[in-house]
Amino acid sequence: MDFLILSLAMKKNNLLLSLVFIAFACSDNGDSTSAKEPVSLSDSLLTERWKVINTVKDSIREGDLVLRCGNDFISESLSDFSQNEKLYSHSGIAIMENGTMYVYSNMAGDINPDEIMRRDIVDSFITPIHNVAVGIYRYDITTQELEKLKNIVHTHYINKLPFDMNFDLASDDKMYCAEMIAKSVEQATGQRIVFSKSLITPGLKEKYLKKLLDKKVIPSAKVADQRDYLALDNLYLNPHCREVKKIIFGKPQTPIKFPTPENYQH
Repeated sequence: MDFLILSLAMKKNNLLLSLVFIAFACSDNGDSTSAKEPVSLSDSLLTERWKVINTVKDSIREGDLVLRCGNDFISESLSDFSQNEKLYSHSGIAIMENGTMYVYSNMAGDINPDEIMRRDIVDSFITPIHNVAVGIYRYDITTQELEKLKNIVHTHYINKLPFDMNFDLASDDKMYCAEMIAKSVEQATGQRIVFSKSLITPGLKEKYLKKLLDKKVIPSAKVADQRDYLALDNLYLNPHCREVKKIIFGKPQTPIKFPTPENYQH
């Protein structure tokens, strides 16, 4: 993210949510390369979870949306920015290369200090050592659209697409994880598939202001106006996307409240 803990972090303002993003280490910790120690699992439990994850791996096809939720507070906080289903904290697109399936994604933080687009072997991206939830979703794209999608994503990777710390949907030279996926799918399908956006609400800002204060981070007195962003659930709660596999090892986060017309924009 993952991810977009700061759809409100804009270049021109020192914003509340940019401080949240910094306080939460700028990404989820769902990758096995994380420097942080994972929650300890018994060998038997880990073995059982790997069996489940292997069935998930076998279901993945090129172009699939791959989502995960790490087993830490950062990931829980990131998942909270989804307004329908608070299940995941990071996302990527699956693409095969030389017989190996990779997940391409944009993220920042300790896991990815270069803050450029990366790819991870599927095992690493959805490892049960660091994740409590994994989801695989599939868009109804044609063979031609899939080839376009692969070319678009691979071009971003070759060009080392930077992570967008400003979470600015108006720019394309930098992107955060959900933005990269949504814009790539829209481009590949000629806008046949488009994505709804979410809005930061006063309640969400107030909640994370409290979290900042609890962590003894002093936020700026100036906060952003409400603005739209792409949340992870915007990527798969879409009429052109279907669930392939969803595995919840831990208790999923439930919505604070159901989205209403004023906080969910179509």
